[in-house]
Amino acid sequence: MKNLFPNLYSNLVPGIAAAGFSLGESFSNVSEKVGKVEWYGPDVPVRDVLLENKSWVGIQRRIGFGNEFLLSYRFMNEVVSLYFEGSGRLYRISVGEGYCGRFNGVGVGSDLRSLEKEFDILFNDVDDHFLIRKNGGILTGISFVSDYRASLEDAPEQIIKLVSIHDWSLR
Repeated sequence: MKNLFPNLYSNLVPGIAAAGFSLGESFSNVSEKVGKVEWYGPDVPVRDVLLENKSWVGIQRRIGFGNEFLLSYRFMNEVVSLYFEGSGRLYRISVGEGYCGRFNGVGVGSDLRSLEKEFDILFNDVDDHFLIRKNGGILTGISFVSDYRASLEDAPEQIIKLVSIHDWSLR
C-alpha cells in the first residue's frame, strides 16, 4: 500500500479537520490511509529522524511515568502531525512549516497579528501558545505557536510556526 500524501492545501477547520484528516477518526482508519511506516519507540531521540524524513513515520512517546503512550504519525519534518492517546481517536492535528492551508486567510508563516483583523489574540503562558477570542468567547479547537513563544507585549512581531487543530475531549 502506498503512503497517503496529506492535503497540504486543506483549510484549517477549528475542532474539525486539517490536511485531509478529521478529528475523531480511529487509529486504524488513519493507519490505513497513512500506510506502512517505520515506528520509533519512546527511548529513541527522533529529532534527527524527523529532519531526514521524506514521508510518514510513527512515533511512540510515554505519557508521564505510567504505561500509557501517545502515538503519532509525523509527515516529513512535522509538516503534518497526527496525535492519538488512550481513546484511539485522532484528537489533534498540528501543521508546521510547509503547510499551505489557511484559517481565515491566516496560516503557518503568517504574521500572528494578522489574526487581529477578526479576533482578540490571547497568550497562554502555561502552554506558550496563542488562543483567539471573538465576541467575548474563546474559539475552541485551534491554537497557534509562534517563533518567539512570548506575549505580543514582550515580542510584538511574531510569525506563526505551528497551528494546532484539536478536540481535547477525544483524548
